[in-house]
Amino acid sequence: GSGASDDAASGSAADRSAARPDSPSAGQEAAVVFGTPRYLACARLVAEGTVTAADPVPGTARHRITLRLTHAYAPAKSTGPTTAFVLDDALARLAPGDRVLVGALRDRPTADTVITGDRNIATARARITASLPESRTLTCD
Repeated sequence: GSGASDDAASGSAADRSAARPDSPSAGQEAAVVFGTPRYLACARLVAEGTVTAADPVPGTARHRITLRLTHAYAPAKSTGPTTAFVLDDALARLAPGDRVLVGALRDRPTADTVITGDRNIATARARITASLPESRTLTCD
């Protein structure tokens, strides 16, 4: 699945606007797909949690999202109980209370993957967990 389908258990607007985790963003090489070992090796952020704030970035079509973390996969060391990232409105619109799994590559200014819905998050979490050991043996070139 693409991770973009609605989860029957949660019908928030964010579920309908979730990113497609197995579609590379513009300019990405096909090998850097969300949840794969290569993606995890090149990520500055892969985390799961609940949105606590979604503040517009003035003069842009972006929001600064604050996330109360339940799990951080990358970076390997925890950044604390919360983290923030910038999200293009065209990718997804999140609101406080939304549960998400988010990914951002090191060379991108904004998150490139947002997954919502319990079933979609669980599927992506399984992929990430399976990829973590191999990702630790890779470098991001």
